[in-house]
Amino acid sequence: MPEKDQKTKVTEKSILKEIWLFLADILYNALVIIVLVVLIRSFLISPFRVIGSSMSDTLASNEFILIDKLSYRIGSVHRGDPIVFLPPITSKYPYKFEESVTTDANGVAMLDISGLKTAKNVIYCQHKFIRKFAFCQDSVYLDDLVYVNPDGEKGGQENSWRNAKTIHITDAELSEGKLKVEGDPNKSYMVRIYSSQGSEYFVKRVIGIPGDIVKIENGRVYIKRPLDIDFIEIDESYLNQENRYHTYVNSNSESNLFEVPEGHYFVLGDNRNHSNDSRSWYAPITQEYSPFVPAGSISGKVFVVLWPLNDVRLISSESSL
Repeated sequence: MPEKDQKTKVTEKSILKEIWLFLADILYNALVIIVLVVLIRSFLISPFRVIGSSMSDTLASNEFILIDKLSYRIGSVHRGDPIVFLPPITSKYPYKFEESVTTDANGVAMLDISGLKTAKNVIYCQHKFIRKFAFCQDSVYLDDLVYVNPDGEKGGQENSWRNAKTIHITDAELSEGKLKVEGDPNKSYMVRIYSSQGSEYFVKRVIGIPGDIVKIENGRVYIKRPLDIDFIEIDESYLNQENRYHTYVNSNSESNLFEVPEGHYFVLGDNRNHSNDSRSWYAPITQEYSPFVPAGSISGKVFVVLWPLNDVRLISSESSL
């Protein structure tokens, strides 16, 4: 083979090798960046967009914010913190699945839950193209709420669900893909399955922490801590003129006192007259009042507004006592 041809082949191999090394370097750096972004979003900070006016004037609708996740991994949630969280499931959320089952002679029916799929009820999944992706498909998950209606007629009277039995999806049922429904022998039942928490994040302010008793009276908010003898009115200077001294309980509430249990928090929006918060959370079907946010549902604390650029600012916690 002529020396010139050999040199040409060597040159071509060198070029191909450099191209492959270049592509491998790009792929490696892309993977590193993806891993870093996932780690940062999971453990340090995460971006969110504010939807609605429930936290005005502190936060406005359509603002982009960053939340601090690390503080709650190494520390505690405090009164006055503006937090992002998944709210408890309430009657405003539709059920994910409704299925009919018929029990056998022993009064047992096994519902196959492994193949149940539906489009998630969140804003970004409403587009007809995006909703086909796996991340927009809802399934049955651990701790999902299950209501079993003895009426057994699909599309029957809604008030018949008041007699429904409530159960939760367990680890065993999830791994087996079967939900055990028990009742009378040879009887039809309707089964509705709800998520255990809402599908979209809320942003509100922490008012009561574990051990507190929150009292809402005459438009004002009071706190009684475990060692306090009397209630203390909290200073809510972060509220605007429309909302200050205008905090009221929901008309369906049986009491204006809220004793915050361990591992839970009582939250309110700063726009008290237009906020879906701890005053108005009632479970579906049973309408059981569930005003508290579990610690595990809290994603992080709001610490900065990133957008719009002309209103970039830090968001501080407001110590109300």
